[in-house]
Order: sequence, then C-alpha cells, then structure tokens
Amino acid sequence: MRASFVSQLNEAMERNKSLLCVGLDPEVEQIPADFLPGAPTVERVKAFCLDIIAQTADLVCCYKPNSAFFEQYGAAGWDALREVIAACHAAGVPVLLDAKRGDIGSTAKAYARAVFEVLDADAVTVSPYLGKDSIAPFLAYPGKAVFALCFTSNPSAAEVQQHGAPPLFKRIAVQAQAWGDATQLGFVVGATQPEALAVVRTLAPDRWILAPGVGAQGGDLEAALGAGLDAQGSGVIVPVSRAILYAENPRAAAKQLRDNINQQRSQVVNGLNGFKRITEKKSVDTLILSLFEAGCVKFGEFTLASGKTSPIYVDLRRVISFPAVFRRVVAAYVEVVNGLTFNHIAAVPYAALPAAAAVALHLGHPMLYPRKEVKAHGTGQAIEGAFEPGQTAVAIEDVITTGGSIVTAIQTMQEAGLKVQDVVVLVDREQGGGATLAEKGLRLHAVLTISQILDTLRDEKCISDTMYEEVKRYLAA
Repeated sequence: MRASFVSQLNEAMERNKSLLCVGLDPEVEQIPADFLPGAPTVERVKAFCLDIIAQTADLVCCYKPNSAFFEQYGAAGWDALREVIAACHAAGVPVLLDAKRGDIGSTAKAYARAVFEVLDADAVTVSPYLGKDSIAPFLAYPGKAVFALCFTSNPSAAEVQQHGAPPLFKRIAVQAQAWGDATQLGFVVGATQPEALAVVRTLAPDRWILAPGVGAQGGDLEAALGAGLDAQGSGVIVPVSRAILYAENPRAAAKQLRDNINQQRSQVVNGLNGFKRITEKKSVDTLILSLFEAGCVKFGEFTLASGKTSPIYVDLRRVISFPAVFRRVVAAYVEVVNGLTFNHIAAVPYAALPAAAAVALHLGHPMLYPRKEVKAHGTGQAIEGAFEPGQTAVAIEDVITTGGSIVTAIQTMQEAGLKVQDVVVLVDREQGGGATLAEKGLRLHAVLTISQILDTLRDEKCISDTMYEEVKRYLAA
C-alpha cells in the first residue's frame, strides 16, 4: 500500500527540490506531428504523456492529469489514463487527478470509487458547491486527499466566487476546513488571483494550495508565491501544463520552471518578496479606517472601565450598527481564531457577544459565555451554553486594557472545568493587558494594536500630528 498523498508529495518535493506539478492535459492537435505518426489517437496521447513523465519525473512534486482529455476517447481513453497514472507511481511521483467532481449521495460515492479505486489516483479536485455532502465520500478513503475549488484562475471566476459578504471563496476557505484535516483537504486558488491567495493562506495557514494559472494564463509566479507560501516556505503546488508539454524541449522547460520557482521561493523565505506584507497591510489599513469612519475609534477625554482616563476610546459596541464594518471585524477575528485549537468559542461578557456569536456561526463551532453575575432565577448558571468539563475554549473580547475583566471571565470558565489558553481581541491598547494574561499562563492574540491604529490614522490624515503625539505620550506613560 502506498503512503498517503501528502507523505508522497513531501517526499517528492524534498527529493526533487520542487513545488512544480506538471499538468497532463494532452491536446492531440498540439502533439508534434512526428510523434508516433499513424498511430491511433489515444495511443499517441498515452505515449506522449508517458514520454513527458520519463523526461520530468526528477523535476516535479506531483503530476496532474486532467481526466477530460482522456475520457473523451471512451473506454480506450479510460484505460490510457490508468496507465499514465501507473507510470507516475512507478516514477515515485503522486497523482492529483483534475476531475472537479461534485455531486452527492451514491453518485459522489461512485465518483470517489472511480477516482481512488479504479484509476488509483492519490488526490482529486472537487467542487464544494453542494457542501460537505459532496466531499465526504472522497474523504472516506484513508490517505487520499481532495482539493476544493475556492477561487479559480479563469477570468470570470469573480462573478460567482467573489460574490456575497463575506465573498463565497472566503466562506469556502473557512467552512471546508471543518470537513477534513490538513492531510485530507486543500484548496484550488488561481495564481492569477494573488490577493485571494493571500487571503486563503491567512484563513488556512496549514493547508496545501493548488495554484494553477502560471504560464499560458499569465499568472505572476512571484506574486503567487509571495501570497501563497506558508510559514515554512511550502504549501503551494504550482501546476503548469502547456508551457512544458508543447515546449521544444519539455525537460529543459520543466527544469527552468522548477528553478524559477525555487528562486522566487527563496526570496519569499528570506523576506525579499514583499507582496504578502503589502497585502496584509492594505487589509489592516482598511479595517482601521472603516472602524474610524463608523465612530468606533474616538478622540477626546474618556473614562475607561478600568477607571483610567484616556484621550482615545475604542467603542466596538457601535460596530453592530454598520454591517459592512461588522463583516470586516468578524473576518479579522476568524483569521486569527482559525489557527487555534479549541472546542468552543467563549465570549467575554458583554461587548464581545455579537462578534463571538458571528465567529462561532461562521466557523461552525459551539459558543458559550460566562455571566458577570449568576442569575437568582431560572437555572442559575454561571456559564450559558452546553459544554463538558475538560473541553477547550478560546476567549473572544473586543478590547484589552489591563486584562482584569478577561481574567475574571476565564476564572469562571476554569472553575467550571473548561480549559482556556488563548484570548483573541480585536484591539490591544498596549497598557499591560498582555502581561497580565501571560502571568496567568494565557496567550494573547490581537488583531490590531493601538499603535497600529494611531499610525494608520495619522498617515491617512485622519488625525493631526498633535493628537497623535498626545496619545503616544499617554500610552508611554
């Protein structure tokens, strides 16, 4: 029995020093006329693919045959596809079948059986449009993997995949992770969509991404890698078909592409590619400016819950009255929360309740919250929601100043048997809250800091230099 797809992929990637995937999309009209002239079409197609495999097997991390280019020839094409897949395995390279299957029930089971049992592929592209029901039959095969279409490389993809709030592709990137772990489920995000690649990488930090579109479709390799590589400088499969298949020297073309990918990859790892940093800054700036415009960041003289006075006040209770801003806030929370391990979303009462509820609904996780006071009537519970002692909760708060209210809420949960290690806030006022949590063995994760907010508002001329300096002095004191 072969190793899992991800194990084979990692082994081939290390052995061949490559993130390159050769797509096997043989168009008979493009095959050189002097390649097996006179042979039956399906035989020429099969032999052409076998020749490409023989030339490139030491340069790739996987192969991606497209089933349509074989299915069009009927039973003979199906047999040819099986032989091509077997040749890939004989060369020690895993196979990701590009079939884009998407159906439910017995139909989905039949598709999965065809892909993994009859054809013996290691992974397959699937459509998530029908939800988990269309993916589950493929995930039932141990060691196999699926790549869900998320934001594809074709020009009209945005018409559907960018639609909605949050956009459909973001919804897929978040929701689909609940269907299978990182060894089972990855995403298809076009290299022609580097900003979407950056978003999906943030939402799904540990997932493999298949990034088609480099080559004939004009995807920018540098931007795609800068946006899509994970924290280890890996996690992206770069499929290229026509630019290799029909090159005068396919091996030389594959080697050049493999080396170009490695060069760009090295620049990203060494911090020389700034695309991801620029994209992340744009996203942060947009969030800050939208909060300011909604009146959620105010300047003047305010008394905080801690009793301290402040020249700046962050009032996130207002955000629920501005749906577009609220969506950005929830998306920002989701990006942070999604990288943590937990059973429950726990809101710190009461300002964080709307955001925590939205995050829980978005991620499909149960929610609870500790009460500030135990009810004298009804159930008299200290914690609202269903849970079991020993389960883990991630605490959600809007703003942290000294951290006192967060510690109190977490103590209530811990006394009830819940484990809490992580606290996620939208804004860290940088006034000692992080240190307070650390003393209690808690980890603080902040979407924004007050310094980031100040810098952006000053740079965008939303506040004067005088106000900026006043708040900075206040924070320093």
